[in-house]
Amino acid sequence: MYKLILMTLLATFSLHNQAQNIDPTKPLTGSTHVGKEEYKKGLNLETIIYSTKNKSAIISGKLMKVGDYIGDHELITVNASHVILRSDEERIKLSMFSNVVTK
Repeated sequence: MYKLILMTLLATFSLHNQAQNIDPTKPLTGSTHVGKEEYKKGLNLETIIYSTKNKSAIISGKLMKVGDYIGDHELITVNASHVILRSDEERIKLSMFSNVVTK
């Protein structure tokens, strides 16, 4: 009987400790969609802050608004579900969700 109580307590404490190590602001696994090329360039859309007065995004840990640059890329559009970056060579769309999810 004591062994069962002890095992239950140990399992409860280990789950509690694991829960404390999780960042609540981190996107759920697979919730952001980053293509291979964007990943290689270090461009990761983490959050979109979208309202009538404030349109900004956090890309690779940097808070950005329209007109800001990350490397060679300028943030030109912020929508509710994606952002568009532009450089001299390319235009990149970073989405919060995979195209499969947003059909």
